[in-house]
Amino acid sequence: MSKKIEIVDKKSMQDFVHCTCLAFTMQTIVAVFVMYITASDVAAEQGRISSIYATPGYLSKETLLQFFVVALLTAVIRHIFMSDRVLHIPSIALRITLMFTFEIAMLAVVVVACRWFHSVSPAHWIGFVIGALPCLIVGIFMAFKTEMRENEEMNAALRKKQEEEK
Repeated sequence: MSKKIEIVDKKSMQDFVHCTCLAFTMQTIVAVFVMYITASDVAAEQGRISSIYATPGYLSKETLLQFFVVALLTAVIRHIFMSDRVLHIPSIALRITLMFTFEIAMLAVVVVACRWFHSVSPAHWIGFVIGALPCLIVGIFMAFKTEMRENEEMNAALRKKQEEEK
């Protein structure tokens, strides 16, 4: 009596791949747009605009460390909002919205603190908002759908276990 258990159905996998590709494409387009806004023809000008361009030709160790700190802070924010250990928020949509809002705020603080671009230039902040907003919306949608599907699977497994115990 071998049962074939299908862990992920094909429709869910197709939706995940489609959403992931869409989000990656959007992030790539936005990143190119933001780089276009912040780019300059002269290396000295680039170094003045942003600490990212301090070492011509490649990213400096300082910039790589800054990216690592951003990744670490993002992981901490996700842990705070997506686990019940720190905050007990019953609404998944509220959790995800707050998580992404805090991630965008953290990124804005890091951009100013690390001088990735001058905060006084409106064009840079417009590019930042244009880059962050679509990614935020797609990220919230993808995270919400994933969490809802996982909750449905967990509830189904719980109901099955409760029926077996009876």
